Amino acid sequence: MMTPHTLTIRTRNDAVAVERLLQVTRYRGFQLVGMQLHGQADQQGMVIELQVQSERPLSLLTGQLAKLYDVLQLDVHEVQAQLRA
Repeated sequence: MMTPHTLTIRTRNDAVAVERLLQVTRYRGFQLVGMQLHGQADQQGMVIELQVQSERPLSLLTGQLAKLYDVLQLDVHEVQAQLRA
Protein backbone atom coordinates (compact mmCIF):
# COMPACT_ATOMS: atom_id res chain seq x y z
CA MET A 1 0.00 0.00 0.00
CA MET A 2 1.38 3.40 -0.98
CA THR A 3 1.62 5.82 1.90
CA PRO A 4 1.18 9.56 1.18
CA HIS A 5 3.48 12.09 2.84
CA THR A 6 3.68 15.88 2.81
CA LEU A 7 7.06 17.60 3.06
CA THR A 8 7.63 21.32 3.54
CA ILE A 9 11.08 22.33 2.37
CA ARG A 10 12.72 25.75 2.66
CA THR A 11 15.47 26.20 0.06
CA ARG A 12 17.87 28.82 -1.16
CA ASN A 13 16.40 31.16 -3.75
CA ASP A 14 17.83 29.32 -6.75
CA ALA A 15 15.79 27.90 -9.63
CA VAL A 16 17.94 24.77 -9.80
CA ALA A 17 16.94 23.89 -6.21
CA VAL A 18 13.52 22.71 -7.39
CA GLU A 19 15.09 20.57 -10.08
CA ARG A 20 17.41 18.93 -7.54
CA LEU A 21 14.53 18.17 -5.17
CA LEU A 22 12.51 16.52 -7.92
CA GLN A 23 15.52 14.56 -9.13
CA VAL A 24 16.24 13.09 -5.70
CA THR A 25 12.54 12.32 -5.21
CA ARG A 26 12.45 10.35 -8.44
CA TYR A 27 15.78 8.56 -7.84
CA ARG A 28 14.61 7.41 -4.40
CA GLY A 29 11.49 5.80 -5.85
CA PHE A 30 8.85 8.25 -4.66
CA GLN A 31 5.94 9.35 -6.81
CA LEU A 32 5.17 13.08 -6.84
CA VAL A 33 1.46 13.58 -6.17
CA GLY A 34 1.43 17.37 -5.79
CA MET A 35 3.67 20.39 -5.42
CA GLN A 36 3.25 24.01 -4.35
CA LEU A 37 5.99 26.61 -4.67
CA HIS A 38 6.02 29.78 -2.58
CA GLY A 39 8.77 32.17 -3.68
CA GLN A 40 10.11 35.07 -1.67
CA ALA A 41 10.91 38.39 -3.33
CA ASP A 42 13.52 39.33 -0.72
CA GLN A 43 16.09 36.59 -1.51
CA GLN A 44 15.32 34.67 1.70
CA GLY A 45 14.52 31.57 -0.28
CA MET A 46 11.57 29.50 -1.41
CA VAL A 47 9.15 27.28 0.45
CA ILE A 48 8.24 24.15 -1.49
CA GLU A 49 5.52 21.78 -0.39
CA LEU A 50 5.81 18.30 -1.89
CA GLN A 51 3.17 15.60 -1.65
CA VAL A 52 4.78 12.23 -2.36
CA GLN A 53 3.82 8.61 -2.00
CA SER A 54 5.64 5.31 -2.02
CA GLU A 55 5.79 1.91 -0.42
CA ARG A 56 9.36 2.71 0.61
CA PRO A 57 10.24 4.21 4.02
CA LEU A 58 10.12 8.02 4.02
CA SER A 59 13.55 8.18 5.68
CA LEU A 60 15.12 7.07 2.36
CA LEU A 61 13.93 10.33 0.83
CA THR A 62 14.27 12.77 3.72
CA GLY A 63 17.82 11.67 4.49
CA GLN A 64 18.93 12.50 0.95
CA LEU A 65 16.96 15.74 0.68
CA ALA A 66 18.46 17.03 3.94
CA LYS A 67 21.96 16.56 2.46
CA LEU A 68 21.29 18.88 -0.48
CA TYR A 69 23.20 22.17 -0.37
CA ASP A 70 20.07 24.15 -1.30
CA VAL A 71 17.88 22.73 1.49
CA LEU A 72 17.78 24.99 4.55
CA GLN A 73 14.92 23.32 6.46
CA LEU A 74 12.85 20.16 6.00
CA ASP A 75 9.59 19.38 7.83
CA VAL A 76 7.46 16.24 7.51
CA HIS A 77 3.72 16.46 8.08
CA GLU A 78 1.69 13.42 9.00
CA VAL A 79 -1.13 12.59 6.64
CA GLN A 80 -4.23 11.22 8.31
CA ALA A 81 -5.54 8.05 6.70
CA GLN A 82 -9.14 8.34 5.67
CA LEU A 83 -11.38 5.42 6.49
CA ARG A 84 -14.03 4.25 4.09
CA ALA A 85 -17.41 3.14 5.46
